[in-house]
Amino acid sequence: MDERELEQRLRTAVEHAAPDPLDRILAACGPQAGTVLPFEAPKKKRRWAPLAVAAALVVMCCGAFGISSWRGANAVDSVVMLDVNPSLSMTVSSKERVLSVTPFNQDAEVILGDMDLTGTDLDVAVNALIGSMLQNGYLSDIQNAILVSVENQDAAKSAQLQQHLTDTINSVFQGGSLEGAVLSQTVTESADLNALAQQYGISVGKASLIQEVIAQDSTLTFASLAPLSVNEIALIAESRHLTTQAVTQTGTASTKAYITAEEAQNAALAHAGIAESSVAQLEIEFDSEDGLMVYEVEFYAGGTEYDYDINARTGEVVNFSREGGISGGTTGSSGSYIGEAAATAAALTHAGVSEADTIYLRCWVEHDDGRAECYEVEFLAGTTEYQYEIDLYTGAVLKSERESHSVPASGSSGPHIGEAAAKSAALTHAGVSESDASRIQVELDRDDGRTLYEVEFHVGRTEYSYEIDASSGAIVKAEQELDD
Repeated sequence: MDERELEQRLRTAVEHAAPDPLDRILAACGPQAGTVLPFEAPKKKRRWAPLAVAAALVVMCCGAFGISSWRGANAVDSVVMLDVNPSLSMTVSSKERVLSVTPFNQDAEVILGDMDLTGTDLDVAVNALIGSMLQNGYLSDIQNAILVSVENQDAAKSAQLQQHLTDTINSVFQGGSLEGAVLSQTVTESADLNALAQQYGISVGKASLIQEVIAQDSTLTFASLAPLSVNEIALIAESRHLTTQAVTQTGTASTKAYITAEEAQNAALAHAGIAESSVAQLEIEFDSEDGLMVYEVEFYAGGTEYDYDINARTGEVVNFSREGGISGGTTGSSGSYIGEAAATAAALTHAGVSEADTIYLRCWVEHDDGRAECYEVEFLAGTTEYQYEIDLYTGAVLKSERESHSVPASGSSGPHIGEAAAKSAALTHAGVSESDASRIQVELDRDDGRTLYEVEFHVGRTEYSYEIDASSGAIVKAEQELDD
């Protein structure tokens, strides 16, 4: 509509809004007797018309401005996401008023309760949400980290709001006498991030944080980190010295819920029956196993690599494995173990069998209630299977058993395929690449006179168990189940 058409419509509206009454009055007058006085109808003067037009224009302009202002005040300008384990997002106007709040999990619904934050100032809403997290125990001395993510098309405004919210939350923490950790970032929404956020029931901000972490450590997976709290993710990143310019952090994530790294180390060494002085290349870092926080303890001793997962809260051994053989051990009664090589030699000497004649040979430290008891030695020679218990310190034979089979063990006539080939056969059968599998364990074992490789591994929450013929590589048994 151009200006001329707008003016014509306003003129018509004004004329119909105030009709001229003169014609109606004259029509009501009947014939009159007497002298007829000449009457000249006065010319119509509409001095108010220009004023009415101007007033209407003002009203329309004000209305258009009002509608525009209302729309601007209620348009989404920024998205603010808060993650602890409760995960939620808020849409915010340019005036920093909350337009909507969306919880992504049940914990976030608990935090919101019956609060209606629509229309409230952003600072007021953040204070209310942090207060509810403190009150409900989601933020405390043992879980003190929160992630703040801001999305805005204006990068400068996004960074400014990120810093403002960080300062606001730190102020709330100080008021509550909590030494908190605030992780903050600006994010750009994408189809991939949205898909991951929807798949795992988290915010786009938390999905972005996890991607930053796993990009720096390929041993970590999105599936393993998604169920964790921000505090737990921060601890894993800190223990592995992972840093990124995309995420800013103030304060330190709390470790008060967990045992120390030294206590986890001692638990692993005690289970392995190895003195700290015999250990080389010791590494300890936080990790997660099916949502459980663990210390991953890795070390070498006597030519063998040990890998332990220790429950970070209780110190219990969750998983352990070892690879390689012992090249030698110490003897004597000075308090150190004789070593697996010496224990194996003691068992073979007692049986009168040379190692070259064995088809299958295993040696390990047997534990009872977390305490090392003895060396267990198992081997197969010809048609006879041997089992020995050897003293940890003296090498004395504590117990020996042997069992003869009527025919040689299946698959015992040829060389073993090796652990690598057995592992490959199991992964191929499962349709899983080695990079996607975790906690892979391969052990040579005997079952009903048959020499087998037992292969176990995890993919996400699924545990796979295989028995592979040690000679042919054939799949003897395959199982898979979901972990509880």
